[in-house]
Amino acid sequence: MDISLNTVLTEAYEISGGLQERLESIYPIECNLNFSGLPVMSLCLDHHEQRLKASASKNPQFTLIIDSNTTWNLLKEQTIPSDKIEGDSELALMFLIILAESNIDLELLIYNNFGTVPGLIIRKILSQDFLNDNEGAENIRVRSLQTSLRNISIRMDRMEQKQAL
Repeated sequence: MDISLNTVLTEAYEISGGLQERLESIYPIECNLNFSGLPVMSLCLDHHEQRLKASASKNPQFTLIIDSNTTWNLLKEQTIPSDKIEGDSELALMFLIILAESNIDLELLIYNNFGTVPGLIIRKILSQDFLNDNEGAENIRVRSLQTSLRNISIRMDRMEQKQAL
């Protein structure tokens, strides 16, 4: 199954001035996207056609290995660890930098072109609530551990007082 990205990129070009020229300066791009738990997909971009293919490219210029941590880094911090890029890392970094500097409202772009559920998922990832939820869970664990240590300390003090008598 191939998904045409022409409409999505046309909308992105309208939103972000200069994006089209910058992307086309590094065309053609043929890369594999290796999402953890999914079959490898490929992204093919050239001056005439932009497609996301459900199969891996036989001759990719680079491969992005994308797991949950990498996705978080890409969307939130706009970084990617170097060990998550195989092949022409210079081209991959140029491609990712161009996308990062485009200042596109990714949430709106995905909502308009792919629907409500993908849009809401991106909203959750990009919002601070996602980060706060993770910190909240950590804070609960930390508070629980502190409470347990405090209770142990109180019990030890009581035992020491009984031994002293």
